[in-house]
Amino acid sequence: MLLSGRHTEELAELVWQLWLKFSMKDLGLARRILEMKISRNCNRQQLFLSQTNYIARVLERWNMHSTKFASTPLPINLWLSQRDCPTSGLEGEDMKSVSYAPAVSSLMYTMIAHVVGVVSRFMHNTSRSDWNAVKHVFTYLVGTKDHGILFSPNKTSGVVGYTDSDFADCVDSQKSTTRYCFKFGNGAISWKSKLQECTTISATEVEYVAVSDAAKEALWFSQLAHTFRQVDSDSAPIIYRNSQGVVALSKNPVHHNASMYIDVWYHFVWDCVI
Repeated sequence: MLLSGRHTEELAELVWQLWLKFSMKDLGLARRILEMKISRNCNRQQLFLSQTNYIARVLERWNMHSTKFASTPLPINLWLSQRDCPTSGLEGEDMKSVSYAPAVSSLMYTMIAHVVGVVSRFMHNTSRSDWNAVKHVFTYLVGTKDHGILFSPNKTSGVVGYTDSDFADCVDSQKSTTRYCFKFGNGAISWKSKLQECTTISATEVEYVAVSDAAKEALWFSQLAHTFRQVDSDSAPIIYRNSQGVVALSKNPVHHNASMYIDVWYHFVWDCVI
């Protein structure tokens, strides 16, 4: 159990109340959580999160620890499709010996959002191309297992987000992908890469849906940061978006040809723009 709060006295009282109800031990400052190692440099006011040990175990399990590392999580210009999945009994039998689902599951804790989202689409029917893509991810982890997230003081206070999207990048469903990343204190605190539930029909629409999704995440983290008194009550989260069309649509809530088919749900972003 990981406890956090603004006042040491309140935390100590909560720990005492838990002791009265449960058999537990106070381990002091957190050193590990969810397969992440927590390192601190109090002199520099820095905190570092890493998964070196977990990734090393994953690579050892799949016998990929001594392979040559790749510089990208997936091969460049790789397009996985259900059309490549086995269609005959012979092809299916060949892939039954491959532990695809356990391998993908072991990647989920490595938090490579886009990669996991792509390879997990083929859990029910796996092709040799899918399995080669998963092995490529392992080779990427060989060279990056010591990487992590560093949190340090930042002159720019508050939650800052970045959004992006890929229009109709799924070759099977023609659905688009929402991506965003939020930072606080120079370090990433939240990120997402996921196929959108709706089918968008324009680049403006797919980018607008992504911004709307990111706006909800930004508000939640902004409220959390305010609870811990890390930001001022009137400090608004900032979201950067490289689409002038979406910026204009967010500021001017009017219907036109580029937005007439956008669901009302995604116009939530109108109320979030200052």
